[in-house]
Amino acid sequence: MPVKKLILLIITALLLGSMVTYASPDKPSTAIIFGDDIDYPPFSFLDESGYPTGFNVELGKAVAEVMGLDVEFQLGNWHEIMQQLENNEIDAISGMFHSVDREAEYAFTARHAVASGDIFTRDDFSVTSLEDLAGTRVVVQTNDIVHESLVQEDLNIEFIEVSTVAEALRHVSSGEYDYAAVLKLPAHYIIQHNKLTNLKSNGLSLAPQNYSMAVHKSNGQLLSDLNEGLVILKNTGQYQEIYDQWLGVYEERDFLEALRRHYWLFASLLTLLFILLFWTFTLKKIVASRTKELLTTNTKLNESKKEITSTNQELEALLEELTATEEDLRENYDHLKESEEKYRTLVTQMHQGLALHQIITNELGEPVDYTFIDVNDSFERLTGLKRDDILGKTVLEVLPDTETYWIERYGQVALTGEPIHYENYSKEIDRYFEVVAYQPNYNQFAVVLTDVSERKKMADELVYLSYHDQLTGLYNRRFFEEELKRLDVPRNLPLSIMMADVNGLKLTNDAFGHVVGDKLLQKVATVLKNTCRADDIVARLGGDEFVILLPKTDSQEAENLANRIIALIAMEKVQSIDLSVSFGWETKYRDDEEMQEIFRLAEDYMYKKKLYEGPSNRNKTIGIIINTLHEKNNREEQHSHRVSELCSELGKALRLSESKIQELKILGLLHDIGKIAINESILNKPGKLTDDEWKEIQRHPEIGYRILSSVNDMSEMAEFVLAHHERWDGNGYPKGLRENEIPLQARIITVVDAYDAMTSVRSYKKPLSRDEALQELHKHSGTQFDPDLVIVFSKMLLDQKTDL
Repeated sequence: MPVKKLILLIITALLLGSMVTYASPDKPSTAIIFGDDIDYPPFSFLDESGYPTGFNVELGKAVAEVMGLDVEFQLGNWHEIMQQLENNEIDAISGMFHSVDREAEYAFTARHAVASGDIFTRDDFSVTSLEDLAGTRVVVQTNDIVHESLVQEDLNIEFIEVSTVAEALRHVSSGEYDYAAVLKLPAHYIIQHNKLTNLKSNGLSLAPQNYSMAVHKSNGQLLSDLNEGLVILKNTGQYQEIYDQWLGVYEERDFLEALRRHYWLFASLLTLLFILLFWTFTLKKIVASRTKELLTTNTKLNESKKEITSTNQELEALLEELTATEEDLRENYDHLKESEEKYRTLVTQMHQGLALHQIITNELGEPVDYTFIDVNDSFERLTGLKRDDILGKTVLEVLPDTETYWIERYGQVALTGEPIHYENYSKEIDRYFEVVAYQPNYNQFAVVLTDVSERKKMADELVYLSYHDQLTGLYNRRFFEEELKRLDVPRNLPLSIMMADVNGLKLTNDAFGHVVGDKLLQKVATVLKNTCRADDIVARLGGDEFVILLPKTDSQEAENLANRIIALIAMEKVQSIDLSVSFGWETKYRDDEEMQEIFRLAEDYMYKKKLYEGPSNRNKTIGIIINTLHEKNNREEQHSHRVSELCSELGKALRLSESKIQELKILGLLHDIGKIAINESILNKPGKLTDDEWKEIQRHPEIGYRILSSVNDMSEMAEFVLAHHERWDGNGYPKGLRENEIPLQARIITVVDAYDAMTSVRSYKKPLSRDEALQELHKHSGTQFDPDLVIVFSKMLLDQKTDL
């Protein structure tokens, strides 16, 4: 069995073993639902039996299989499929073009293909550049990447929009329109399968885009699993088989593949060339010999007339034979020249680098060096070696640092006829090459170089994504668990584990948005990484939790490190937010101690410190939120203070307890805290709000509830804030509570908030007087407002001397 096949079988067996472990009975397999376009061949479509098929479908099935996942495919309208992913009705899309805009909604795996578009015309039309399309009508698939890229070009194109690539090509094939701008691979598939033989592509590359699998932004674990599955498929060759089956058949095959599959044809051409040259040389010798005989015969003509006549007859016959031979030679020479020109054109234009060498051996027949006989243009481009500088020279003359091992290895190719195939890294030009060396003639060999740097880069990216957290760049949980096993050996004792939890992350996300929360996590990660030693393992376990593995570190050293990190973090801010992290640690001193128990003790210690440190940090953050809101909108600060005072007065009028009055005063200050998450342009808009802007404003009670409910002693206050826009008749928001279902404090805020809004200055309306505002309150009493509270509030204001 060849060594290459044996190695592949061993790798496959190991990977299958790892997959069995992944889907073992102790860990039930997980079912995932892939979605994709129902009419997008060869990527995704329904076969003749109505089953999903195509490159995306087969690749998705293969990734799921190696990761031990059950998989289901749902094909449908592309926009509906994208909506289903946003709504978490499906788990992933098996093929989506990667863009910066889409990164806001989706998370992408490493790319598994690159696709671009082209201009397709009938055979009697040609397009050399996009400028040729100026002022024309072009058929496009609605809203695909090719359509979007052409819209950005200022070419005065009239776009004829259709729903599929097939429909666009049929319009051009029938002569209805002359140009179609669509994706290459689907177009080649449709042209071949629908036999649209009068169409051609024009060699342009429009809107090239990376093509990846996509998951919901929140589904980090599935993203990691898909990336890991792609790595396995790449390493086992399954990915290449799927790619060749579905996409490779619609691409031009490169010379290396043709050389591998049809090496016998090239060998036959070279053999034919040698035979024809030998034949030509032999015929020349025959002609020279016959000419000599003719001269001898001509001399003898003078001796005998009879002999002259006989010789003339022989000459005539010989001339006829020579004429026929000359015609044959000329015809064979023309065929040979044509074959040679075709072969040289093929070699010159191929993307791979090709070099032909002659072996130099010593007196024992051992290879000691080899000379450059010929190289093509791609060899010059890939290696930087120029043909004129190297032809006729030996490798040791051109590359004096070449090891004898390579000379012997290549020499054996020419001497034994056995080809070799391997990958090599060139430090001089920082590129990876796939190398094939074979024997075209005795004592010669050819080397074919293919640049595989991009493929290696993609593989490295997949490995990186499998072991790193995408947000912070730190190691992920998977890497941490593997390192924990690796480092848990006696030579690393004492071995400490330090747990870290970011305080107030949920509160920050609710108040300032996840973008600010992400920046907070990234800042913490930077401090942890810069403070720890090179041998320490810093990882993000998920959410707001981090872990640090500290080999050869005792408990006191771990505590000193935690204090240094706390001091550095205290100096950092994200916007106006102070960073706060709670730490816990534990140390393993003896080999018989279980590492999982050490981990649990460190985690318990961290949670104890978090319970102690958390409330003060949350209260501080509440203060920052209020100050930030008031900085965004000075009118909100004045409004909150007025509402606070009026609530306090109304509480006194209702003869509430002093504690309830103080609670109302605080509630008045905090009732609009949820507006911190509302866009500043909406809060400060001088005119009336649009329907969409009003819907955004209506989110602030729920946001305020989430912010305040994170503080233990404000959970009841959070309920009042949530309900302060409910109505007495049940038509308020967000819950639609009615009458006494609404807490009294919330009903008080509703009345006072409405009164202050009516009597305050707004850029889009004049303020009402006290009497006009009270008249409005009575008008909506029993529908919007608690009628009893309106009566008490009105009497309270009318009894006061000033016009509040």
